[in-house]
Amino acid sequence: MLKKENFSLYLKALDQVKEFDVEMQFDEDTEIDKFLMFIDGKRVELIGNTESIFMELSKILKDKYEIHSCYTCKYGNFCPTGDMDNEIFCVNDFEPKCKSDLYFVTEDREERKKRSRTLFDVCEGFQPCSDDYYTYK
Repeated sequence: MLKKENFSLYLKALDQVKEFDVEMQFDEDTEIDKFLMFIDGKRVELIGNTESIFMELSKILKDKYEIHSCYTCKYGNFCPTGDMDNEIFCVNDFEPKCKSDLYFVTEDREERKKRSRTLFDVCEGFQPCSDDYYTYK
């Protein structure tokens, strides 16, 4: 079953964050997603799961833009035991030191629901990933 959704993707360049429109097509049968956006007059179309699309997009944009979203936030962590496509978990209320620190926030249904975000989401507490802060990606 094919499902289309529109998202805003925030990209940072020269200390300015710009908003771009993105169309995603999620195919629940094949689990292959399609990403489409226009940036600087160019069409960018990528296929894969959402996580692989974000990884590829990061490579494509690295010379000019940085993705500004839960995907690139130091508080955004993947679930160590598995997550759904386009899902990441916010742990801005504690500092994980290793993967196992994330188990309690992702194994409880209510905690998962409270912390679940899409890779596109971003909040005012955004902080970029850094080498001195553990983030499970």
